[in-house]
Parts: sequence; structure tokens; C-alpha cells
Amino acid sequence: MPNFLIRAETLLAVESLAFWPVWRWYVHRLTDQSDEAWGIVALVTAALFVFLRRPEGDPGADGSMQAMEERQQPGVRLTLPATLLLCYSALYHFLAPLPRAAIAVTAIAAAVSAMRFGRRLHLGFWGLLLLALPVVASLQFYLGFPMRAVVAKLAAPMLQINGFAVTAVGASLNWNGDPILIDAPCSGVKMLWTGFYLTCALACYYKLNAKRTALACAAALAAIIIGNTFRAAALFYVESGAANLRSPDWTHEGVGVVVFAATAIAIAWMVRKVNQTEKRQTEI
Repeated sequence: MPNFLIRAETLLAVESLAFWPVWRWYVHRLTDQSDEAWGIVALVTAALFVFLRRPEGDPGADGSMQAMEERQQPGVRLTLPATLLLCYSALYHFLAPLPRAAIAVTAIAAAVSAMRFGRRLHLGFWGLLLLALPVVASLQFYLGFPMRAVVAKLAAPMLQINGFAVTAVGASLNWNGDPILIDAPCSGVKMLWTGFYLTCALACYYKLNAKRTALACAAALAAIIIGNTFRAAALFYVESGAANLRSPDWTHEGVGVVVFAATAIAIAWMVRKVNQTEKRQTEI
């Protein structure tokens, strides 16, 4: 095991030096105000889990055949970070900065997972490092409109059940010939980032394995879509005046905060249930 740790620490040091263009780009993106600085929170959270938790030296604790093989041959866990380092070097000139950074943090996550978590890749820790990248603007660009369109499609039937002849047209709800736009801030991208941050952090806290972490992420995605749909439906009443209610100026933001908090609570509850299910299966 000491030899394994020496090899892992050496590989991590080599990666840290090889990825210096990524670190330089990362600092530049944090300071040029072209994206949200939320990634710092995810980065600090990941660092806390690395330094404040004791190493998990038994990768075979879940009883899987792959984990048993890794326990017998710890060096196998260094294959992934070494391979990713080679891929980074080979593809460097063909990739944009963000994909390069994604490969770099995945390699770092794999090396740290081998050293501290006793796994080839701790999905919760890896997710935190990916969320630490400046991805919010890119997510808004690529996923903003599709997410708004999906929310409109889901919200329209909910409003129709309540007696409103609402139809979804692109990223808007059409009522009485007037389009009520689901604007960019209501796309759910920020809720998506926050939901996955909470899920990955809880996956690290509960020490969920890869299968349970993936299940928790899928449940979080469903909760985010449902929460965003309810927010769009609630805001329809506020923006359209359909309910003939006089609402204060802060109602729009207030609805968003309430739904945001409810979604976060739902995600935390679901991840806790996933953890409890894993514990029961382990005991059996």
C-alpha cells in the first residue's frame, strides 16, 4: 500500500503540472465575470471532503467483484487517471478550453478517488469538480431554451386541468392569444446546477457507491423538472392576471425562492432515502 500511495501521489503531481493551462484558464474565467462564480463553492466543498474525511481504504466494502479485484490490485485504480492524462495530451490542440478542463478534472478526480476513497472514480466527488468549472453560462446557452420549452409543455396541461385554455408555443404559454414567455432566468439552469451540487455533496457525505449516486442524480433531475414546472404554472397566475390577484412586486422572486427551497428539500430527502436503502441492503 505505501508503494501504491507513492505512485498515486506522483501521478497526481504530474497531472497538476500537466494541466497548468487549465488552471490558468480557470482563474481567468473566474475573474473576467463572464460566468457565475458558483464553482468556487463546489470546489471548496470537494476539498473539504478530501481533507476532512478519513481515507476509505477498503474498495471491496460493497462486495462487488470489480471492487474485490481492485482491493487485491490497488494499482488498477490508477489506470483511469493515467489514461485520461494521455487523452488530454493527445487531444489538447483539438479541444476547446472547457472540454479540456472537463478531462483534466476527471483525471484529478480519478487520482484522488484512488488515494482517498478507495475507488476508481467517486461519482459524487467527480460531480463536484465538474460543477466547480465555469459551466453555468454554457448550460444556459445550450440547455436554456430546451428546458424552457419542456417546462412549457409540462405546465400547459396542468393549467388546462384548472380550466385555462393554455397551449405551449415554444418557450411560452399562450392564453387568450397572449404569449406569456418563460424567460431565461426561469429556465431552471440555476436550479439544475444547485440540485446536482446538493446531490453530489450528499453523495460524498453518505459515501454512496456509483450505482446509488447515479440513482440519486436521476431522482434529483426529476425533482428539478417537476419543481420548475410548478414554478412556471404558479407564475402564470401572477403574470397573466388570470386569478385576478393583486400581488406585490416581489411575488415573482418569492415564488421562485419557495419552489427552489421545496425542490432542495425534496432532493435531500430522496438522497437520504437512497442512502437508507443501501444500508438496509448491506445489512441483509
